Amino acid sequence: MELWNDLTRTALLGTERGTRAWDAPDALGTLLSGLQAQETDAPVQLLRCSAVVGNFVQAGRLPARLASAAPSPAAPDPRPALGSARHLRLLLQDDRLKTLFPEWLALLAEHELRAPESSIPTLLGLASRSPDLRRAIIAVIGAKGLWLAGQSPEWESLLSVADLGRLDAALWETGTPEQRLAYLVQTRREAPAQAVELLAAVWSQEGARERRKLLGVLSDAPGPTDVAFLESALADRSKDVRGDAAGLLARIPGSTVRTRAVELLDGWLGFESKTGLMGRLKGRKGELSVTLPEDWDSAWTTIGIHEKPPKGMGRKAWWLEQLLGLVDPDHWVERWQLSAPEILRMVEGHAWQGTLLAGWRRATRHFGNGAWARALIAGTVDADADAALWAILPPTEQEDALTPSLAMPSTDEPFKRAFDRFGHLGHRWSPSFSAVVRQACLKLFREQTPDANYARYATLRQVAAHLDPGGYQAMEQGLGPYLQASSPWQKIATEMLDTLRFRNDMIQAIESARIESDQRGTP
Repeated sequence: MELWNDLTRTALLGTERGTRAWDAPDALGTLLSGLQAQETDAPVQLLRCSAVVGNFVQAGRLPARLASAAPSPAAPDPRPALGSARHLRLLLQDDRLKTLFPEWLALLAEHELRAPESSIPTLLGLASRSPDLRRAIIAVIGAKGLWLAGQSPEWESLLSVADLGRLDAALWETGTPEQRLAYLVQTRREAPAQAVELLAAVWSQEGARERRKLLGVLSDAPGPTDVAFLESALADRSKDVRGDAAGLLARIPGSTVRTRAVELLDGWLGFESKTGLMGRLKGRKGELSVTLPEDWDSAWTTIGIHEKPPKGMGRKAWWLEQLLGLVDPDHWVERWQLSAPEILRMVEGHAWQGTLLAGWRRATRHFGNGAWARALIAGTVDADADAALWAILPPTEQEDALTPSLAMPSTDEPFKRAFDRFGHLGHRWSPSFSAVVRQACLKLFREQTPDANYARYATLRQVAAHLDPGGYQAMEQGLGPYLQASSPWQKIATEMLDTLRFRNDMIQAIESARIESDQRGTP
């Protein structure tokens, strides 16, 4: 309650700031008035009132009265419910299996099934604590789950991510932050210009974190009607908000940010089609020159560039990286008439290689450029540096990019790099790619010692979480020699098979529930 919060703040800050009256409605207020009338010493008043209010908070309220009319029953749901919550219980109890929870949710949605009704409270609790999974959970709890969420102040805000039809405009004024965000998304979809007007009207009243979230709604196809508002956001007091606004403007043809960024970079980067003997031997088609300004120009803040670099980075390198991130990398393809791989070969060994690559990675992520993502992935040694680039490629291309390297000996660097990148492939792998990975794992077991490879323990567990479960028997047969207690691979092999077996069983249970429901013809 707010009164208790006021008492706590006063206790922390001290009563020297002046006395005040502690008020409350009904009997509690009468009691507090009497206590304060008996004692004029502010610290004593505070302690006595705090004792009374503390007890009241714990036990001093009357039980809530039921509304005169019972709430309407939940609407019927045509989707059948999964009969057993056994797999869900195991997923949530076993730390090794918790990573499979998103797959369980996706499978239910894919097969148009509802979660078991007994699991609804547990799932609502998880949704309130896990924003990343909230939408997936709400999608499978069914009409009864949505009804139950609507009866609880703790869970009601979760309904903002549910597909409940058109949201009431009043939510923009009175709703929770999530409900307001959902209403803005709806408005942006139906009337893009009106969404910008709503943002402009409340912009100065929102905190920086909330402004960033609301601004993110415009990231879906920003257009000319957004330019005026986004340009005003370039003067925001938060540098993160300014950077977000500049990034959105950079995606709008003709915007000042986009035009100015290209003009600056065209003056900073030069290209000479001639190259020396070594360059020709390496397949280069020219030389790249980098000429950066000596001094900071305050006008660059108007396009979202920050002056001070992160710790350990040079000022000029920071300016160049930021600016490169605001220009679609295809600009360089068109300007220099070179492909993305040819441009990347040109900067190998260049004095500014690291900065150029960092800037082009930033731009590739920002503009979702598939051709540059493929080229950068092919030339990257550090597997952790390009996780966001992999997400740009469709699953089939991700698998195709790794398949050739997995055919090499396990001691070769391309094989090691490919193996370390399995964590970037978050989808369920195709049967054909799963067969390639299965052979790569068995090759790893045969050709390397467990001690040398124990660092890949987590990766091998990820493999089991994404392999096609239909290949379980082939995997079990291949790992047979390593399941013996005397094998140093025994722990890893056992955990891989346990995970694969569980997934196989989980998928079959969900598929069987769907088939049985179709045969009955009723939910």
